[in-house]
Amino acid sequence: MAQVVRPIHVAKPIMLKGLLTGLLRRGAPRVAGDATVPQIEQAVRLLQLHDVAGAARICEQVLEHDPRMVKAWELLGAAALNLGDYPLAAERFERVLMLAGDEAQALANAAEANRRANRCERALDLIGRALALKPGFAPFLHIHVLALETSWRSDEALAACRDALRLHPNFAALHTSHMTLLNRAGADPALILEAHCAWAECCAASDSSAPQHRNSPQPERPLRVGYVSADFRRHAMSDFVLPLLDHHDPARVEAYCYSNTPVTDDITRRCEALASGWRDIVSLPDAAADDLIRSDGIDILVDLSGHTSGNRLGLFGRKPAPVQVTYLGYPGTTGLAQMDYRLTDARADPPGASEVHYREQLLRLPHSLWCFAPPLQMPEVGPLPASATGHITFGSLNSAFKLTPQLVALWSRLLVALPESKLVLAGVPAGAPRSRISREFELNGINPTRLEFHAFLRWQEFWDLHGRIDIALDPFPCNGGATTCETLWLGVPLVNLAGKSFLARAGLSVLTTIGLPELVAHSEDEYLRIARDLAGDRMRLAQLRAGMRERMRASPLLAAAAYTRDLEDCYRTVWRQWCARQTAARGGAC
Repeated sequence: MAQVVRPIHVAKPIMLKGLLTGLLRRGAPRVAGDATVPQIEQAVRLLQLHDVAGAARICEQVLEHDPRMVKAWELLGAAALNLGDYPLAAERFERVLMLAGDEAQALANAAEANRRANRCERALDLIGRALALKPGFAPFLHIHVLALETSWRSDEALAACRDALRLHPNFAALHTSHMTLLNRAGADPALILEAHCAWAECCAASDSSAPQHRNSPQPERPLRVGYVSADFRRHAMSDFVLPLLDHHDPARVEAYCYSNTPVTDDITRRCEALASGWRDIVSLPDAAADDLIRSDGIDILVDLSGHTSGNRLGLFGRKPAPVQVTYLGYPGTTGLAQMDYRLTDARADPPGASEVHYREQLLRLPHSLWCFAPPLQMPEVGPLPASATGHITFGSLNSAFKLTPQLVALWSRLLVALPESKLVLAGVPAGAPRSRISREFELNGINPTRLEFHAFLRWQEFWDLHGRIDIALDPFPCNGGATTCETLWLGVPLVNLAGKSFLARAGLSVLTTIGLPELVAHSEDEYLRIARDLAGDRMRLAQLRAGMRERMRASPLLAAAAYTRDLEDCYRTVWRQWCARQTAARGGAC
């Protein structure tokens, strides 16, 4: 099932590499004579090359001879993880446990698969058993942190992550989870910056032996710009990347895409068709990808992932291009000294107040950071739901990870003030997360029957759900990004509470860009007032809903051609600066 993924992405441990290495190291029991070990090794190699179907076929052939072949079941589980079919992965790793018993790595693999399948209690039980067998093992500690977070126990997850980092200060995945948890908690920006710089120092140190860049320092020549992402696919990020690729002026920019996208689809093919050059780097180590980018003569290399799943920030640490920029995919600094710039806008990052939050230099687009291309499959805007239901339905369709006790307390005040209203929450897995969130609302005086929960939905189901929501409530301190744009395009007005950092100013940026700054609050009381006033004026709600798409079409948010010219101007500005430095270093010679 395709899942709706919204920023900020969950930092997921990459189990596949460690699992495959372990399989080869431990060896495989033989069936059908000596042929089985080569078969298993061949399946491992195919998975490493991302040929999931080929690996699965080999494992199925092995299991025809011996249905109890543990290694074949493990590989099939790894294949399902790689494809994002987490319930199937959990089923296969549970089969491994039945066959192999309580072996530490088998328990951990089953825990991770169950966690991704949103079976939180089972995941915590399994990883607890794995840690009992192998106390203090860093990958297991990391799965434990993520299982706590998935169970809506973020405070415990953060404490466990800090404890694990004290034991394993150089374990990259723990650093990533630490940064993500700090972001979601709305921690002090100085602490967040410190955490990102700590990640960079231990996990992405620069290579002093790297060759100098040989790009010609001509300030006005056409530029080669490389975009690096794991999300050139059906993903929230593609709604912002496709319009750029479609509107780059080839006389100004040759756009190359360096795809770290393991599972491709029709969106991947569209991106590939629009790019001047397409490079698949999924199977390339950083050193080989570095060589490729240098040989392509990329002038400006753009990171579209930040610290999200599938990122290649280690590659950026090698500085394969003269100018490096981070953009769109992550709501904060990368922490890399080798990342020269971060693209943003003046509303999301006010000049003079935001620079201290970043290691990069801020490069502000003149109108908006966002350029949104609504997916063609999105449904038409329907009538105001309250006209049929007779009551106001609020909704928040962001990930449950963005819900905090403070946010639940504020939304509870709103529901108390409007006792007939209801609240729809999406992205909340069944089981422990729903129970904990329901209990938190109940502690704030709200009967859980007023809450309607949905887990991760198929794209169409997710979009259709907006047809039942009158007013969207943006979470804080971690605002929506892509979710906000889709919610507005589907006609649902959104109430936002702006904060001091980018993480809490994305909604302000989007709403102001489309001409609805009156929906942005600057205090909790104002947030409640705006929501109550909207709820009490159904005529205005209906008008906002009916006119939202035209409003957005007329705004810079959907002006893809003009936006791309602005972006190209930013690229030209930083390129001229690099050329000027090179010319000065060479004593003025061209």
